[in-house]
Amino acid sequence: MSNDLERIEDAVATLLGGGVTERKVIITMVNTIAALPQYAGKIKEDDILKIAKKLETRFDISMGIGSILEGENYSEWLATNRGDIDWYYWKRYKRLLPDKKFAPNVISQLDIVTDKIIDHLENPKKQGQWKRKGLVVGHVQSGKTANYTGVICKAADSGYKVIIVLAGLLKTLRNQTQERIDEGFVGLDSARQLDATGQKEKLVGVGKFDSAMRAPVSLTTSTQDFNKKIATQLGTRIGHFNEPVILVLKKNVSTLKNLIEWLRNNNSDLHGFPMLLIDDEADHASVNTRKADEDPTATNSRIRELLSLFEQSSYLGYTATPFANIFIAPDSEDEMLNDEDLFPRDFIISLDAPSNYVGAKRIFEEDGDLKIVREVNDYEDILPLKHKINEFPEILPASLKEAIRVFILVKAARNLRKQQNSHNSMLVNISRFTAIQSYVKLLIHDYLTELRDAITNHYALPQIDALKNTSLLSLKTTWDKEFSETEFSWNSIQKELKNAVSPISVIEINTSKNSTPLDYSRRDYPNGRNVIAVGGLSLSRGLTFEGLTVSYFLRSSIMYDTLMQMGRWFGYRTDFEKLCRIYMTEEACSWYAHISSVTEELREEFSRMEKAKMTPKDFGLCVRSHPETLIVTASNKMRSGRSVIRQISLEGRLVETSVLLKSRDVIINNRKALEQLIEKISGTVPETNFQPGFLYKNIPVSNIKDFLESFINHPGSQVTERRPLIDYAKWLESKGIDKWDVFLISPSPKKGTLEVDIKDRLHVVAQLRTVSDSRLGNGIELNKRRIGSASHEKAGLEEEKIESAEMEFRKNNPGKSLSGSIYREKRTKPLLMLHVLDCRKDGDILFPEGVIAYGISFPGEAVSRRAKKLVEYVVNTVWWSNNYADLLDEDEADDIDE
Repeated sequence: MSNDLERIEDAVATLLGGGVTERKVIITMVNTIAALPQYAGKIKEDDILKIAKKLETRFDISMGIGSILEGENYSEWLATNRGDIDWYYWKRYKRLLPDKKFAPNVISQLDIVTDKIIDHLENPKKQGQWKRKGLVVGHVQSGKTANYTGVICKAADSGYKVIIVLAGLLKTLRNQTQERIDEGFVGLDSARQLDATGQKEKLVGVGKFDSAMRAPVSLTTSTQDFNKKIATQLGTRIGHFNEPVILVLKKNVSTLKNLIEWLRNNNSDLHGFPMLLIDDEADHASVNTRKADEDPTATNSRIRELLSLFEQSSYLGYTATPFANIFIAPDSEDEMLNDEDLFPRDFIISLDAPSNYVGAKRIFEEDGDLKIVREVNDYEDILPLKHKINEFPEILPASLKEAIRVFILVKAARNLRKQQNSHNSMLVNISRFTAIQSYVKLLIHDYLTELRDAITNHYALPQIDALKNTSLLSLKTTWDKEFSETEFSWNSIQKELKNAVSPISVIEINTSKNSTPLDYSRRDYPNGRNVIAVGGLSLSRGLTFEGLTVSYFLRSSIMYDTLMQMGRWFGYRTDFEKLCRIYMTEEACSWYAHISSVTEELREEFSRMEKAKMTPKDFGLCVRSHPETLIVTASNKMRSGRSVIRQISLEGRLVETSVLLKSRDVIINNRKALEQLIEKISGTVPETNFQPGFLYKNIPVSNIKDFLESFINHPGSQVTERRPLIDYAKWLESKGIDKWDVFLISPSPKKGTLEVDIKDRLHVVAQLRTVSDSRLGNGIELNKRRIGSASHEKAGLEEEKIESAEMEFRKNNPGKSLSGSIYREKRTKPLLMLHVLDCRKDGDILFPEGVIAYGISFPGEAVSRRAKKLVEYVVNTVWWSNNYADLLDEDEADDIDE
């Protein structure tokens, strides 16, 4: 029945083409299709309404075309040549997209964006030698593969003869990527291309629309990476083929070496073939990978060697992490100018995600609409975050058992929503060691078996009798806790439990012999696949989990790109996003919220840079001088045991003390620093009518410098390191900016919140903040690593400037939350924001006298072509290595046992 409803939905979507979205028109068309003989008697009235509602939602999905930074040598070619190109491969792919549930508006925008990318690559018909290098920045799990499949199709149509895709570091990801390219470009199941069966049986995806029976030549398959021996035995030469040649490779030094040798030895005429190299996960072709086969210098060198074989080549990187190491070159500031390296000198495109995309903002930021994160705090005695390869857990944490029950319940709810043939996946990522992953898989299997047996024996009993069983009772308790507000009663869920739990299996995804392929093909799983996948690194980058509903995540990281890539839960969850759950530590949740805001800020800067006609080089400089890249740089050099000097721009930036020392002496010292500052400026009457707090205007910079000198900073709060801030204050003073505004924040009192007196002068209401113990020594970390809010940064600005800034932002960013950067651009002097915090942990007040923190909002625009002043931050790598050692292992030696 579920498949019938999907077929009707797709048929109506194709017929309407998204051009008509009136409900009555949709219902009429659904009724027309449902009346066809094959559906006679199967479709009920409520099914008609459900299909119509889904189509309304589908037609309403939108997507922007993104932003682009162009190099100085861009020359448009596509428009003048479009009419001479046979768009055979693209038309096939475009025809497939509605079947993949792409909304009509998204398909149109994908057409426009891929045209833009192709146009910024070189015209493959252009004579002579040419090289192009570009980068596409997307969102995690947002459809980058769909984007570059479209690019591949258009590249093949326009004349690229050789297309090579580097599909990440892992076999599982390479295989999955090949399957998608088979479906969207090749049209044949590459794993069956040598079977004796007829071609019709091998057709997949676009191949089913292919009346001309043309197909690209794939020298790799969904089960086999490139093999030099097999290719040599086949005697294949690229010049022998009329259609384009495609290879999907694992980004592995030996694989690249084998391909390079085979190309050299068997294809003497390579200079006659335009080549497109797509580097998925482009940040992993950089200088920081660990293992010999993944050594970044070697990988980078092989990619460049591969490009050099072709006289005409375009390199196109894809990444979801704007802080990718391709932008970070602390030891070689001229590296991005090196013509032979992989810096995307010709263009960078930032993709917009479709409106139905579930990203970090919707999940982790305060104004996010999806409240699906559940804090995990019961793991330390069972499997600590930092553990050794032989430290096996004896039992499952209660939170993991709950997550498994939630997965079963979500499957039951989706069944009742007529999604019983949809894929359902659960991710368990709690250790980097495969031996522990294998053991945890067995523990999960045992618990799942216990639940399955209990359900089988009791689900059909009356509710009062069924709930005498402890397992059934635990399921109902979990349902009442998590899903009682859904449209289903427990009675209906109980009846569906057997159908929900029966098809679920537990697998592990890693490089061990116990690993199971993550296959979601309808050929093998026509009724959907239902899996609990246990793994480590293999779960953490690029791999897509179809129908991912529950994630259990006990991993640590300090690197932005590593954390974001581990977020396999980002993506599309149409019709079930509110059923999803993510189990993680409070610390991890805080990091994701912080990264989300920083990444959003960077995308806003990218958009402003596009308007200012800046280049990829400017963006590279912008990222490398961004304060938040300090944490990436520190990891680069932590092993060296020496300090690293980073030049950072503070113009138009916000810095905050996001990690605070918690020793009594430091708390007393920082309280005195605040009191001394208030005492010094007490002659200035604060604007007490300014809410929420006390605003002092035009304070001499000498008072600010004294405060910064006195305040004891936690080393983990790098951007508030004392010396660079004071140096910048002195530089501003030399430019005539010798007055600051000071804002002591004091919100309206709430019941139970701390209230403190500052030197008997001011009565201040402390700001309630949830904190966690920092893993960086004697410290506490603020939830989401933020102290203040964007609204605090408007303090001291004239009302007309505030209104102007907010109006302009809302006009250019409809629906987005206001960013503090809009106020910084209007400032003429810095703003020191002083915070008295009521820090709570597990509901308890940690420091009855309050904890002092601060932030500084520096005036200016953060995306100017060249910063007026760079200040030097010294990253103490010895301290970082001592305090971040286990997190460093997670980032730089992840899944070392795999």
